[in-house]
Amino acid sequence: MSTSLMNRYSALGILIAITLPLFAQQTSLREERPEDNLQPMEFTNIIKEAWTFLKDETEALLNASKQKTEFETTQEFERRVAEMRKAYIEKATRFYKEKKYDQREFGILFKAQLVSYDADTQTYTLTSNTVVEIPYDIPWLDVTLEENPLVALADSISKGYRSTSMYLKMNPPLRFEVPRDLAKSVKADEGDLFFRVRVTLNTLQENFRNQAVMTMYANSIQLFNRKTNLVYWEQRL
Repeated sequence: MSTSLMNRYSALGILIAITLPLFAQQTSLREERPEDNLQPMEFTNIIKEAWTFLKDETEALLNASKQKTEFETTQEFERRVAEMRKAYIEKATRFYKEKKYDQREFGILFKAQLVSYDADTQTYTLTSNTVVEIPYDIPWLDVTLEENPLVALADSISKGYRSTSMYLKMNPPLRFEVPRDLAKSVKADEGDLFFRVRVTLNTLQENFRNQAVMTMYANSIQLFNRKTNLVYWEQRL
């Protein structure tokens, strides 16, 4: 990672550390939204469905438009390819609307882990080791997550198999300023403590250039009690 990029994330980390105390003491009950408490595998299955659709449709388009047939003129070939691309974009748009991706926001659960509490500074450090499997890039399909300060994608290779995961950038752990009584309450309910990341998905191919793009947007993050839906902290991303 370049020095400038590291400095940029360091600055974001400082900003987050400063703002966390403002939210930590403002707990509130919130109403759950549809698809608001998805386990990692549930979101994986949702995004795999979109990935498979784009993979198959894009591969079919590229194979069919690879070269002109023996009895096809160049003009006829170019017209056929243009019509196929138009039909492909329209089909991708229908899929997007049928799945209502423009209306759905997926709340993904990342298990929160309490690291330690400093009673002198009334500061709790938290992290999360949850990873969410995400379909990886292939030559004709790019899976992206818009840059934000806390949620990212990472590739890994294990036993010759490549995988991509969504994770929370919490190394070092996040620091929260929490009054001692509230800290004790949070500790008692640690089993129900989660980060919830709300994500939207875009599968439209309006600017298709021989590679489909599936984009995820992490819109917000919350720290909350899964049992009571009590929100301890939240931030727009």
